[in-house]
Amino acid sequence: MRIFQKGVFKLKNKNIRNNKEISKSIITGLKQSLNHSKGKKVTGLKTHIQVLAQAPTYKGKQIRNIRHKHNLTQNMFALTLGVSKKTIEAWEANRNIPQGPAQRVLFILDKNPKAIRF
Repeated sequence: MRIFQKGVFKLKNKNIRNNKEISKSIITGLKQSLNHSKGKKVTGLKTHIQVLAQAPTYKGKQIRNIRHKHNLTQNMFALTLGVSKKTIEAWEANRNIPQGPAQRVLFILDKNPKAIRF
């Protein structure tokens, strides 16, 4: 957070009074980011790694069960997912299989009954 007060920049609670100090601070930050990108440990930096599990592949009956769990018609389910009613019909009849983001949204709807509110 930068706040300009009486000609002094405050950056991370450090007073930086001139261009030389500002340049030094920027260069230090750039060096730290390069070291971090190379996998080196950077003092004062916290790294959080989250692994997202692969979504299962939902097909016909599973998709219909998710829709029924949320008490939705095919039309309302299609509107919720941003696809056509024909797409929902094809998924539930196993003529097509949802791909990528649709599988992830089905996973969320399957695991979280409160994911949809009207």
